[in-house]
Amino acid sequence: MNAGTTNRRWAGCGLLCACCALLMTACGQPLINSADREVASLIQKRQQAALGFNTNANLAPESGSVTSRSQMYSLVPSPVDPAVPEGFRRATAVREPVSDGETPENLRNDDPETDASPPDALAEAPQPFTLSDALAYAARHARRYQTEKEILYLSALDLTLERYLWTPRFVDSMLSFDYDEARGTDTDQAFSAVANFAVEQRLPYGGEVTARVISNLARDIGENVATGESGQIVLQGRLPLLRGAGPPAYEGRYRAERELVYSVRSFERFRREFMVALAGDFFNLLSQKAQIESAQMSAASLERAYRREKALADAERKLPLDADRARVGMLTARDSAQITRQNYETALDFFKIRLGMPTQENIDVVDDGLDLYDPEVSVAEATEAALKYRLDLATARDQIDDARRAVDTARNNILPQVDLRASMTSDTDATRLSAGAFDSENTRWSAGVDVEIPLDRKRERNDYRGALIALRRIERDYEESVDNVRLEVRRALRRIVSAYSTMGIQNQQIQTNIFRADMVQAKLDAGQDVSIFDVVDAQEDLAQARNSYAASRSDFRRAVLEFLRDSGTLRVDDEGKWARYDDRAEQESGP
Repeated sequence: MNAGTTNRRWAGCGLLCACCALLMTACGQPLINSADREVASLIQKRQQAALGFNTNANLAPESGSVTSRSQMYSLVPSPVDPAVPEGFRRATAVREPVSDGETPENLRNDDPETDASPPDALAEAPQPFTLSDALAYAARHARRYQTEKEILYLSALDLTLERYLWTPRFVDSMLSFDYDEARGTDTDQAFSAVANFAVEQRLPYGGEVTARVISNLARDIGENVATGESGQIVLQGRLPLLRGAGPPAYEGRYRAERELVYSVRSFERFRREFMVALAGDFFNLLSQKAQIESAQMSAASLERAYRREKALADAERKLPLDADRARVGMLTARDSAQITRQNYETALDFFKIRLGMPTQENIDVVDDGLDLYDPEVSVAEATEAALKYRLDLATARDQIDDARRAVDTARNNILPQVDLRASMTSDTDATRLSAGAFDSENTRWSAGVDVEIPLDRKRERNDYRGALIALRRIERDYEESVDNVRLEVRRALRRIVSAYSTMGIQNQQIQTNIFRADMVQAKLDAGQDVSIFDVVDAQEDLAQARNSYAASRSDFRRAVLEFLRDSGTLRVDDEGKWARYDDRAEQESGP
């Protein structure tokens, strides 16, 4: 081989190294996109196979770039300034208490007939926000929801690796370059390059086959230039006959494939529980909003009573004490309305955080008319449906088979190791200066059997007994899960009955208190002598009845959703819409 050919080969090796370095620095985005596409396809197929429908479990696009910050490599990051702002130091000063009933100057409102906290006329009106809006927003932005999607993604990502391990894959792909210098010898300098590539294929029932190619290029530089090339191909195979043979050899693949199914079920189970919890919070907000309206109505009614009592007192037809009592009742009702609104706004902020929404967003929950009815099913029907549709129960049932496979694998590990092995090695022709000049006469074959004498199986014996214990434990856990499902369904049905009954009672209580308040008001309008205590008590009882009804209605709606969740029959799409089975049946039976 001439020097030009050798130099071109050295240049090719250098170019290959440069390409590899460029690939490692520029392939971040394609690698991420490739992983996302493969995982998305896996999840969709598993959802369709395990659930019968698909939901959006894709992660947001990822660029792979990480923002750099000066504090990233600081040994003492983000030191805290011990000083506090001036306003906070002033806030620690002792404030003299105000007299009983007196309001500080900056909060005082001298006109008791006006609202103590009038709304800002210039403030932007809040955006109406329905339950469907909340569920759809949470599916896109809720932090916990995104975390669960990432857990599902990682499970699918693990499966992509496990599947890859059962395909022909490179186990060695190395280029080695060496430079040696030896003074006082005929050869002062020596360069060498070795390329070692190996591809391995696992066999489904144990063992593997490996193909290896080795190419060696050497160049000695002294008084004369000497160049040498050689190559070698090696084929190796191993086949276990006892230990590590059969289905136990495929256990890693079984486990990874089934774990993705479990993760799909777990994610869907989370979706349903998360949506029901959000709906419960939403119903509570509606209840608090109804309490605000009730408190405002009560305050308005007591304000009218105060004006009447004050007018009578000014005309000296009643004692000023009655007017004072009416004023206290009015202010108390206003204070209650203000506290109720503050509680609603605080609860709304917590709700925004759970949705993943900035707390400064101006929204106001509104009822979009979600109709929920008392399920017309018996306890036996509900229990049968839960045992059939509950995803967590299906996973617990399938994990019994996982434990049985673990027992088979542990039993297989007790067997002696008996492996068949074979190899073929082909070298290049030593008389030719080429790494690709293989000679069939230089091919060597070998075969053999490796037999292990199982003198020590203490660990394997313990693992086998432990696997049996784990199997019995999982079987008992499944039986307990079945009993718990039955309990949850029965309890959910009882809650529906109880909540519905309470809602009816509270509705009757409202009607009774409305009649009572109207009677008191009629007496006042007729000029009859009515105690201000009767007016205040009637309004307070009516407000309490309305609040109790709003709370009981929230409890009923939540109880129905919890029953659908516990029976495994709840369905929610990605847009936050609840599946209505009667509507679906009408659509399927329609023209």
